[in-house]
Amino acid sequence: MSIGAALELLLRLIHNRAIKLAALPEDERDIHYDLIRRSCCEAAEHIGQNPDKAAITANDMVEFVRALVGIIEVGCGSNQVPSTDRPPPAQHFGSQENGMTRI
Repeated sequence: MSIGAALELLLRLIHNRAIKLAALPEDERDIHYDLIRRSCCEAAEHIGQNPDKAAITANDMVEFVRALVGIIEVGCGSNQVPSTDRPPPAQHFGSQENGMTRI
């Protein structure tokens, strides 16, 4: 698997987890964030990071997921979760839709 493909898969998994977390009441999310923190820390240590660096990596990942959940809530409202059975529309960089022009 290429690095690009692995990164795309990882981001898709993180996005799917964030969507599921956004659907939960806020008071039920902390246990899930703790699970993400623990699994990320174990994975980081498994690939050779020292425990202190692994803890920092895990905390950064949890903060990223929390931010993504917040973005999902703002974009969809806290009671609505977007469907995951179809991919989001493709962005076309350089098109007039996003205000950028091609050079």
